[in-house]
Amino acid sequence: MNKTCLAAVVAAIAFQATAEVPFKLGIAGYTFNDVGLDKGLATMKAIDCHYLCHKEKFLSYDATEEEIKAYYQKLKQANVECLSTGPLYACDEASLVKQFEFAKRAGLKLVIGVPYEVEPGKKDGWGAQRRESDKVLDIIEKLVKKYDIYYAIHNHGPDLPTLYPTGDSILKRIEKRDPRIGICFDVGHERRAGKDPIEFIRNHIDRIFDIHLKNIMIHRVKNIAKEGPRGQLDIPGILTALAEVGYKGVCHIEYEKDFKNNAMGLAESVGYYRGVMDSIKVKK
Repeated sequence: MNKTCLAAVVAAIAFQATAEVPFKLGIAGYTFNDVGLDKGLATMKAIDCHYLCHKEKFLSYDATEEEIKAYYQKLKQANVECLSTGPLYACDEASLVKQFEFAKRAGLKLVIGVPYEVEPGKKDGWGAQRRESDKVLDIIEKLVKKYDIYYAIHNHGPDLPTLYPTGDSILKRIEKRDPRIGICFDVGHERRAGKDPIEFIRNHIDRIFDIHLKNIMIHRVKNIAKEGPRGQLDIPGILTALAEVGYKGVCHIEYEKDFKNNAMGLAESVGYYRGVMDSIKVKK
């Protein structure tokens, strides 16, 4: 075989053996917590990003059918899809039912949350008095069966050791439960906790339903957010692992920086993440 033919064969094999990444790139609603929905959608349009995780601040879980319809019309005008809602904190059945009912009425298939109970003798509030709860997980398991809607628990890092600090802490609570209960995997918090997010992705993709994508400076106490290319996480390794294990969900960018004026940081981050995704070659 001459060199020209050999080169053609090698090129054909390489072309057939690779594919585009199977997952989508979106924005976590918390990113727009300060600027609001309208400015957030304008930013998404400007940076050509089309998936948004809903937050209750954008539309109440008590919204009427007309309000839900108007909300989705606004998203449609911005060429944005909403496939999930959360994260939502809940410690009682009434709150969880409200969340699942909203998801059903809004046509969502995933609720992201943090189920907890309050330490006896303490008042509810953000911090160590909130603890992981099998009792509340019992309620969630009943609801995922009733509504056929998936539920993903968000990991929170080492500064909240009693509230799902790592992916493994979630798995221990859910591994014997309904497979529709899984994880919203925050790669930054996992690394802050001294764990390897790449290893967790490769070993447990069957229970990962959503990704919170970010870059950070690695610090066990502070959550130091950075633009996509400026932090210390192995972003190419994380995205490559997701592609190779066939993750088909959304990587929602949670940009926890410059909350009142984050368009430039998001543009830089989306450009970087998209560039990494375009460089990944996935074996079919």
